[in-house]
Amino acid sequence: MSKDVQSKPVKATHFRRGVVLLLIAFLLGFVPMWLKLRESASRLSEAERHLNLAKVQNDLASVAIDTP
Repeated sequence: MSKDVQSKPVKATHFRRGVVLLLIAFLLGFVPMWLKLRESASRLSEAERHLNLAKVQNDLASVAIDTP
């Protein structure tokens, strides 16, 4: 009573369409994350630059105070 069920071959166009949809979904998630990462990296670089400048100023102030 059981019938042999054979799967239909997947057409190449359906497969390509699925791949394209998956790629679009991936990019929709990746692009905003990448943009946020770039912004955060830029802000971190700027903060590190300010920190290094503050360290140099602190060192110069320490030398000026410690000089007899």
